[in-house]
Amino acid sequence: MNWSSVQKYRKDIVKDLREALERGVAPWQKPWSEVEDGMPRNALTGHFYSGNNACRLYLKQQLMHYTDPRWLTYRQAQGMKRDIKTKLGEVGTYIWVCVDADRKQYIPHVVFNAQQFDGLTCLKPYVPKVEKRAPVEKRCDKAERILRESGARILYGGNRAYYSPLDDYIKMPMLRSFDTSADYYATVLHELAHWTGHETRLNRDLSGCYGTKSYAFEELVAEISSMFVSAETGIDQTKEHFDNHASYVNSWLEVIGKDDEVLFGAVGLAHEAAEEILKHERKRESKNISETSYLLRYWDPSSIF
Repeated sequence: MNWSSVQKYRKDIVKDLREALERGVAPWQKPWSEVEDGMPRNALTGHFYSGNNACRLYLKQQLMHYTDPRWLTYRQAQGMKRDIKTKLGEVGTYIWVCVDADRKQYIPHVVFNAQQFDGLTCLKPYVPKVEKRAPVEKRCDKAERILRESGARILYGGNRAYYSPLDDYIKMPMLRSFDTSADYYATVLHELAHWTGHETRLNRDLSGCYGTKSYAFEELVAEISSMFVSAETGIDQTKEHFDNHASYVNSWLEVIGKDDEVLFGAVGLAHEAAEEILKHERKRESKNISETSYLLRYWDPSSIF
């Protein structure tokens, strides 16, 4: 991947995020009902896209209002149905795929959302695996499992939500204190993202005090990570939830400044945090993938993504 390609790719990713923040909103406040089980994955292998590829395809899903989070290359589509065609005027999305064990060589791939094809009848209709937005006292089984399997120490009570790096615990108000269960889960997943930054886990800088740039940067990482995890649990991150964090918008913009690399870095760290939170889910998912599919993904880069 040459440097000019890197710059263009990163610019494409941060463009929507920056514009949203400058408007005082964020893409992750949109209701997940549009793409309920919404993290991008390969339509053929079921493999979830990772890192900045995941972010780019997720933003594209939101922008284009795709209700199907599955993507595939044109070659993959033709392998399923040789005479398959994309719909008139449809344009693919570039991602970059690592093709060597040392992660030094990347090649571009163009992928299309499943909804961009005409007559892809061999692909079963997408059916979300999660429930729609739950009532205030309704608990989300998958989110509860994620919280439980994380091993995080979560204490309940009071009216503040925070993570204490010194004592390594999360403090949360009771579920009934929130207007909706969606607000509760989005908040606890935000705090769980902070929890992943502890020195015994991903070892991010959690030393910043409120009002500092390092504090604002970590808040941005946690908010994007919460968005990633929420997308896999079907939790609505509502406008009300984002409004509770609206005071951070100006500080986020101050940290980002004119340097898109800062926002790009936040996206990368957020993905690492999300994968740390979801690591047990990933192990569970991997058991459902056949050995043949695994070998195909491992040896053929076009099948990985």
